[in-house]
Amino acid sequence: MTQPENAHSDKPRPETTTREPSNSPDHRTPEQVDDSALVALARQLASTPSESGNEKQAIELVADAMRTAGLQVTVDRSGNAIGTIGRGEPGAPRLLIDGHIDSIPLHSEQSWRVDPFGGVIEGDRLYGLGICDQKASIAAAIYGVASQRGVLADSPGLVAVVASVGEENMEGAALSEAVEAVGPSVVITTEPNDTRLAVGQRGRAKVELEVVGRACHAGHVKQGINAAEALAAVITMLREAERPHHPQLGYRDVTCIDVTSWPYPSVSTVPGQALARFDARFLPGETEESLHQLIRDTAAKALAGWAEAPTVTVRTVMADFTTYTGVRYEVGEFAAAWWTEGPVVASAQQALAAAGLDPTPMSYSFCTNGSYTAGKLKIPTLGFGVGEEHIAHQANEYVTLTSLRRGAQGLAALAPQLTAPEQR
Repeated sequence: MTQPENAHSDKPRPETTTREPSNSPDHRTPEQVDDSALVALARQLASTPSESGNEKQAIELVADAMRTAGLQVTVDRSGNAIGTIGRGEPGAPRLLIDGHIDSIPLHSEQSWRVDPFGGVIEGDRLYGLGICDQKASIAAAIYGVASQRGVLADSPGLVAVVASVGEENMEGAALSEAVEAVGPSVVITTEPNDTRLAVGQRGRAKVELEVVGRACHAGHVKQGINAAEALAAVITMLREAERPHHPQLGYRDVTCIDVTSWPYPSVSTVPGQALARFDARFLPGETEESLHQLIRDTAAKALAGWAEAPTVTVRTVMADFTTYTGVRYEVGEFAAAWWTEGPVVASAQQALAAAGLDPTPMSYSFCTNGSYTAGKLKIPTLGFGVGEEHIAHQANEYVTLTSLRRGAQGLAALAPQLTAPEQR
């Protein structure tokens, strides 16, 4: 269900237990992050609906927070808010910290025990649709970077905090405009990973297989070519296909997620056309064409014994969406896998260890905008975000305030480290 922007104002809010942050030193990180502003912005974002295509109010909120925090702000043609600090001299390191501000539509409303747009804090948890994926990370990035103004403002490098739109429509598509404007040498995606250092992910693609046979009366099946049965044979054999393995990212998975046939509903007619869609999670080095070829080869094998085989077509599903500013994107749903290693990882580990955070590299299980920056553009990309990955897209989505503060602390350490002169 799509939640209207003001729908939450018309229903009573549940009793809310809040813990306003105190001004005591215990509530400030070693980098002197503005804790009150950090929690307040995260809570405001939790209270602001920002479904993909409806991010304007949240972007305006973030842009104001960026300005107040001392960042130079632009909102690009696609609607991404970009806050920068540093001199940005030619050849100096440029770090882009991305957090997508759009959320999925509200779902399972009956399962929420708090108002999904109430900014509810209970104990150490802040609840809200999209707060884990990824609004809390945006707040952490703004105030983590702002806490280092004294170091970053006079730096020859540049740090850009981007609140990006449209990620839930297609990873990296709308972010591309901000990436082109900033020209980063390093990227951090702040998808949730419980403030760990992520260095990679499997890719994601949505691929469809169309089978065209020949319809006929079900009483004369030999006159036709049953497209549904042919498709079933391919799906079954694809389950037995080889699954390459990466020691950290795991196996390639190709999962059937949609099946349909025509005519539907059938009136004693053998279907002459059938279509399946697959969600492919694949490994570094695999390409759009290699995935297509895998499905074509499997289809050829599955249908080799047929007296007359149907026609098989494989193609990537197109994502077609328009941002809240009216910019339209039409792109194939292919988001490349990526894996980052080398000096940039070692440098990030050093920064996180110095901040008292776990520097052990890990990887994401889902897809991120890093598919564009690392997978397509080959820009060294890392992950570091607030909240736990498995909480994303769930009813009663939340982050802990502890994770929020750790996120700001970690990004405060990473920003100067990854834009230091030695990173050139």
